[in-house]
Amino acid sequence: MRALRPLAVFASTTDVPAAPPASAFPSATDRSGRPPRLTARSFYLGLAGFCLAVGALSLLIPSTPSYDAWSWLLWAREIVHGHLVITTGGTSWKPLPMIFTIPFALLGNAAPDLWLVVARAGAVAAVVMVFRLAYRLTRDVGGLFGAPAVDLGKLTTVAPALLAGVIGAVSLALSASGGFVSANALGYSEGFATALLLIAIERHLAGRPRQAFAVGFLVALDRPEIWLFWGPYGLWLMWKDPGSRLMVMASAVAVLAAWFIPVKLGCGSFGCSTSRALHPRSNSLAFASDPFTAELSKAAWPTMLLRIKVVAVLLVIAVTTILARTHRRGGTGALRTAESRARLAAALLGVGGLAWFVVIAVMTQIGFSGNNRYLVLGAAMVDICAAVGFGWAAGELAALATRRRAGTRRSGAATAIGGLPWVATGLVALVFMFGPNWIGSNLISIPRTHGSLVYQAHLRQAMSRLVARFGGERQVLACGSVMTEGFQVPMVAWTLGVPTTGIEAPPTNGGAAYAQPASDAPHVVLQTRDTRSASLLPLLSTWPSVHYHYVATAGPVHMFTRGCAGTATS
Repeated sequence: MRALRPLAVFASTTDVPAAPPASAFPSATDRSGRPPRLTARSFYLGLAGFCLAVGALSLLIPSTPSYDAWSWLLWAREIVHGHLVITTGGTSWKPLPMIFTIPFALLGNAAPDLWLVVARAGAVAAVVMVFRLAYRLTRDVGGLFGAPAVDLGKLTTVAPALLAGVIGAVSLALSASGGFVSANALGYSEGFATALLLIAIERHLAGRPRQAFAVGFLVALDRPEIWLFWGPYGLWLMWKDPGSRLMVMASAVAVLAAWFIPVKLGCGSFGCSTSRALHPRSNSLAFASDPFTAELSKAAWPTMLLRIKVVAVLLVIAVTTILARTHRRGGTGALRTAESRARLAAALLGVGGLAWFVVIAVMTQIGFSGNNRYLVLGAAMVDICAAVGFGWAAGELAALATRRRAGTRRSGAATAIGGLPWVATGLVALVFMFGPNWIGSNLISIPRTHGSLVYQAHLRQAMSRLVARFGGERQVLACGSVMTEGFQVPMVAWTLGVPTTGIEAPPTNGGAAYAQPASDAPHVVLQTRDTRSASLLPLLSTWPSVHYHYVATAGPVHMFTRGCAGTATS
């Protein structure tokens, strides 16, 4: 069966060097005789501009960073002022966000919103890259067993590939359990890291391993688990390309320096950040009776739609079977064709996603938190694998129909054949959308997610208003010790211009049943809820012998003081 002639659309951006290494993507130049309309450099520059614009526009809705992001912003401000303070009681050090938050700190109060633009742009880029990879792997193969025997025309051949791209993008963006939208809207960095990982994979598939390793370097600055993959890839690159050895070794040294030297300078020990990560929240799966199994069954498995998991497994099995048979027939030439390499790439993405889940589960077993957002890198790979499976299914369905129609030789048969891929794609899309009990609770609730994000933004706005009404940061700090709900500590520290050590979190056990001595009572209490359904903290009854004066309320935040008066009124 002869291969279909692909369109040089935005997804066709493979660079073709003078002596190209084997690529999983068939070259647009080789097939059509024309170079691609859009180079990889142009594509990625356009992607960056588009995603940053979307990130900036997202600030039109109420926005605020998360607990972790506030910590990165605080550390950046401290670095700019020459006094980095890292404690074992906050979040863990992470170099990738600091690349951005340090220069942003020079711009003062604009820094939180600037980081949100970058984090959200990264999440948008991750969705686009899932679309791009799913589209390319589907279009450049045509179907699981090959392309249809009839040339269906330039427009209709793209239908299954578009379906695959959309399924992959939607599956990543709207998956509920991983909290992709909410986590990245709050400024977590995993969406950005996912985009970088997928770019690295695309660069490798395009035959650019040096570029892939360089982009992987940035991923290694965000998730240390990626070292298990990035390190061996660097060793392979040094063996395959001796000229890359200096780059690989320098990158390895730079990664270790970026992770550990600032921590040493900020807290006096190389292990501070690791120690913090090994003391997660009490509701972490690390405290389950079997953390490894709990992470896989309660976090990783629900992260994706059931249809995605099932189709990904089927695709891996099918590709493995086909390649094994091809190998038996063709010996060492089983992967000589670009189509075979693309099939293998799709299957390996599914296997790689599963491997990532296992790594996170092992880390949870060791004692790390195992947060759902860590799983998004693996989920993105599985989403691509399954999306390609749906695209190939549409291609095979169209191929079957064209083989039947091509032999009829009736008038108008060519026109009818030309529309078959769109019909097949529509049928597969309906299966994806309306398969029995396949959507369930795996898709996010947009209203609920929006309400949660708006509540978090109101916390930020209310905290700033209360401080201003009381007379400003200096007036609040002049009262003495300040305490707030635990997850708001870095936000209050940012608002008051102090390190996190300058703000107290409530006692682990609070309330009248766990009364604390009056000498431990804070002078200023900024009482609030972490989420709309959480309890108000800290509880004033924790210090029953202390009389607190109610100062004012702004949004979801209440202010109390003892022995101190400001300018605020209720």
